[in-house]
Amino acid sequence: MPLSRKIWAGLDLGDDFTSICVIDDVGTVLQQSQCPTRLECIHQEIHWLRRRRFARVGLEASSSFTLARGLQSRGYPVDIFETRQLSKFLAIRRNKTDANDAQGIAEAMRLGGRLLSKVFLKSAECQALQSRLTLRRHLIRQRVAMLNLLCRQIRQYGGDLKPPKTASHLRSRAEREIQRTFGKVSTPLVLELRYLLHHCEELMMHQRHLDRELASLARLNDVCRKFMELPGVGTICSLAFYSAVGDPNRFKRATDVGSYFGLTPKVSQSGTITGPGRISHMGNRVVRSLLNRAALTIMRSNGRECVLRDWALQVEKRRGRARARVALARKLAVIMLAMWKRGENYRPEGLSLSPIVADAALSARTAFVPIR
Repeated sequence: MPLSRKIWAGLDLGDDFTSICVIDDVGTVLQQSQCPTRLECIHQEIHWLRRRRFARVGLEASSSFTLARGLQSRGYPVDIFETRQLSKFLAIRRNKTDANDAQGIAEAMRLGGRLLSKVFLKSAECQALQSRLTLRRHLIRQRVAMLNLLCRQIRQYGGDLKPPKTASHLRSRAEREIQRTFGKVSTPLVLELRYLLHHCEELMMHQRHLDRELASLARLNDVCRKFMELPGVGTICSLAFYSAVGDPNRFKRATDVGSYFGLTPKVSQSGTITGPGRISHMGNRVVRSLLNRAALTIMRSNGRECVLRDWALQVEKRRGRARARVALARKLAVIMLAMWKRGENYRPEGLSLSPIVADAALSARTAFVPIR
């Protein structure tokens, strides 16, 4: 086989086994096999590809980032494809099997590798940071759900417990309401309520400890510390943006980060009719939500004068509050990425805050950038 022939290897990763399919530039299947989902086993199956100059390995974005980093460290050029787009390509086949999915991934690389969105492979540091932020979100959801359950159960029997902000206030208020409502007798229901109270305290204290660690991490990170100089951008927003972007140089223009986080409108065109729709909501939903929250904080602030707030209020007069909030969130993302790429601090006097920029941001076409 000529060494100059292009070769694509599709890997369909499973929990226990991985299906492998290797094809050439005319679609001929060169190898079909299955092995355990371990880096060493996969390397033994496709080790001959490292001698090929035009060989690439393709994966579907899921929980494969650690394996992808391992393949890259062994010299394999790896492409990770966005799951939503790749699944539509794989759905063409009549029968869904692991072998067919592996061959479909290889065919997608051969036919539409440039059209499918590729997922950027972040560093292990950014992945670990994203995992900690994800755990924090689920921790907050559990804490809120358990605390609301405790308050509702006490309220059913005539008590009045309102959710406090600290664990120390929770213990004193809850015990007072439990004794006032049920008396000093420890019935099975009272024991269950105190057990629930204990878990709420543990979740609140753990969240407070985690927040302190994340705040310390943001202060020690030069990039996140500069992000927090912007009004409305706090610890969680700066860390989430940092971990989601990973490498700022993968964006040719700072304005591309708006479409990367789904803050630019989709375009619907048919014949001579062209109309922008709502924002695409693509990319990282958490970062998009945090940027919108930061924009809303800026617009609601009544303290010292803020250039970004004045600009957003001008947009609000012409386009409405919702569009102004989205435009400000997009501008925050662009400013943060530009600061990161240039290594500069926040300079309000250096911002270009012409109202025309807002209209362009709200009616621009969505740029084609990798998802996630």
